[in-house]
Amino acid sequence: MPAIRVPLQLRWSDLDAYGHVNNVAIVGLLEQARVLAFWSDADPILPPLTAEADTWVLVASIEVTYKRVIDHRTEPIVAEVSVSKCAGASFVVDYRLIVDDEVCVTATTTMALVDPATSAPTRVSPELRARLLEFSAAG
Repeated sequence: MPAIRVPLQLRWSDLDAYGHVNNVAIVGLLEQARVLAFWSDADPILPPLTAEADTWVLVASIEVTYKRVIDHRTEPIVAEVSVSKCAGASFVVDYRLIVDDEVCVTATTTMALVDPATSAPTRVSPELRARLLEFSAAG
């Protein structure tokens, strides 16, 4: 799958009482990976992340599967980000958080395009669909 690979730096505050990266921090890391992958300064793929944008990109659902704990480390972990589906007004982002070449977390987020004035769904344009599916096994 042609995934975008993003290095993510863990923070001390990401840890829970057991010394592992907390589940809430994991969701934050997924968000960080998504933003770095699709809103890069050099080549943004999605509409701007501003309140004034014509279209907002919102999380509609999230599913996280923990395969093994992630302990604190000073070296970055790797997030692989890809798109598995794009239809209507939404698309699905798949993630793999990898530590020492081992997948520790898999996750998906369904992202919805929304008109900020009406909160109505906005269809994915053919151009955006083609761009997103560049990062898909079907792309």
